Amino acid sequence: MKYIIHYDVAAILLVTTVCVHFFWKKTINTNLTKLFSLLIFLALTSNMFDLITIYTIEHPTEIPVWLHCLLNQIYLITFNGTSAVYFMYLVVMTKGASGITRLDKIRMYVPYGVDILLILTTPFTRFIFYLDEEKTYFHGPLFLVLYVIALYYVISSLIHTIYHRHKLTKGQCITVYFYTILSLAATVIQMINPKLMIIQYAVSIAVLMIYLSLENPQDYTDRELGTYNKRALLEILSQYISHERHYELVGIHVLGVRYINEALGVTSGNKLLKQVAGFLVQIAGPMKVFYLSGNEFAILSENERSDWDEIMEKLHGYFRQPIIINGVDVSMSSSMCMVSYRNKAERLEDAMDMFEISLAEAKELGTEGIIYADEEMMRKGRRDNQILQLMKHAMKEDGFEVFYQPIYSVEKHRFASAEALIRMKPKELGFISPEEFIPIAEKNGLILGIGEFVFREVCRFIMEHRLWEFGIECIDVNLSTVQCMQKTLHRTLLQIMDEYQLDYKYINLEITETAAAISGETLRQNMEELISRGVNFSMDDYGTGFSNIVNLIEYPFHIIKLDKSLVWSAMENEKAMCALKYTIGMVKDMGMKLIAEGVENIEQAKELAAMGCDFFQGYYYSKPINGGDFLKRLAE
Repeated sequence: MKYIIHYDVAAILLVTTVCVHFFWKKTINTNLTKLFSLLIFLALTSNMFDLITIYTIEHPTEIPVWLHCLLNQIYLITFNGTSAVYFMYLVVMTKGASGITRLDKIRMYVPYGVDILLILTTPFTRFIFYLDEEKTYFHGPLFLVLYVIALYYVISSLIHTIYHRHKLTKGQCITVYFYTILSLAATVIQMINPKLMIIQYAVSIAVLMIYLSLENPQDYTDRELGTYNKRALLEILSQYISHERHYELVGIHVLGVRYINEALGVTSGNKLLKQVAGFLVQIAGPMKVFYLSGNEFAILSENERSDWDEIMEKLHGYFRQPIIINGVDVSMSSSMCMVSYRNKAERLEDAMDMFEISLAEAKELGTEGIIYADEEMMRKGRRDNQILQLMKHAMKEDGFEVFYQPIYSVEKHRFASAEALIRMKPKELGFISPEEFIPIAEKNGLILGIGEFVFREVCRFIMEHRLWEFGIECIDVNLSTVQCMQKTLHRTLLQIMDEYQLDYKYINLEITETAAAISGETLRQNMEELISRGVNFSMDDYGTGFSNIVNLIEYPFHIIKLDKSLVWSAMENEKAMCALKYTIGMVKDMGMKLIAEGVENIEQAKELAAMGCDFFQGYYYSKPINGGDFLKRLAE
């Protein structure tokens, strides 16, 4: 029988092209790339041995029987291996190496193992093929089993894809469907016309489509910068962790890229990043460089290095020098973190948490800061993330509550006001102090929602219980720094008070020195609008900031709250007492009233009253209590 080999030749050319392109491009050695490399090898090898065995079948007398038999075994093992490895590839891609179950392994390996066993024993059993006395090639009684096993892998691939289609892109699903139809069609055509060697050509087209849609080296690279990308980093770290390999990872945050984009345009910003990436690749040497996003890079070493300090100093030196972009000298700076793992991370999520937490800490540290990650940092980062998730849940499920700490009036000898304080209702982590969760809320954009919740709850509480009948003149509500920076703050607050038909005089807004220093003119305009309607303002935590007197002069505060640290220090230190007396006298001369925080006993209260304080707030009078207890306390 004369075979038509044109499709086999075309298949070899096609797979060879994919092979050259795949190994020429920058890629990483992951479980998937290993399987795809094996798939290419099997496709190319089976293709070549298909042509060789065609020749031996057509010229049986020219080679010995044992060689004839061996060549056919190699062909059948590699050919059937393509469909088996393809199925393995899909399972690993959708489940990951760590997600493969014992049943998955049985499905992947056992049928192909049976395949190989039948092929290797066929010289003795003649189950798959045999040669007669004239060396003529014949199929054995179980040759059809090879087709059945190949069909099993093709159908399994299709079913697995349908079941896990949510983990694949539309193009990837289409590739699998196409591979199934093509394989079945090619098998039927070749069974009808055995002379037409078309199956290998179908396999080569499938390999090409897999390369284009499933396994493309460019998926792991940033083509603009010539580095690996975040996906590549995740793949590599996943392998290192599963094999308990040591690695060291340095994160680099380049400061100032956003300003370059705004001043010189995005194109200039991209050129800047490309120059930075080129330098990182150069200094990294055999290590891998990854562009993560925005202005963040990472350098990964799989070996323990002793020269990181030297490398980081070179990096800082590079950023200290101006970088020329389109003829403009651009000054840059950086902050870095260092994560070193020796079999510590049990999950990829843990490893990335530590890296991202330490890089965030490095950003806060500022220019030329270096953070060395440790387990304590990771525990703090995890707790911060837990608190963040609890706050998000609390925003949706009524998980916040407003407490009130009464404020005592020296003149009227009773509670005249109270400070509203946000509390999270007890959850998995127990009591969480506002001093802990408020900064997290500010970092993650939740503080505006929390601030509005508190203000609405205070307005509702005042009106519902008619607090003025208890002698409460106003409720103090804290404004966060982020709220103070909102140009429309006054409109928002006035609208909420109008919704509850609340007289504006019952609200006193507290602002910290830090918020005043940062918010500037925006805060001043908001204060003027609100004060003109009857709302008063207090400066909170006075005595802990850095521009006290300037803020007293510049902003129209009605009340100054002396921070408890200043009060407590004065009770134990003569110099602090002098400072406190001077501060109280200065504030009174400016025409403002004073609240002393942290009053814990009657002696402190008497001494502060003698110095001229108007109001007291502290545990001597009451700790922060919920709304119901606050009403009971007022009734007493």
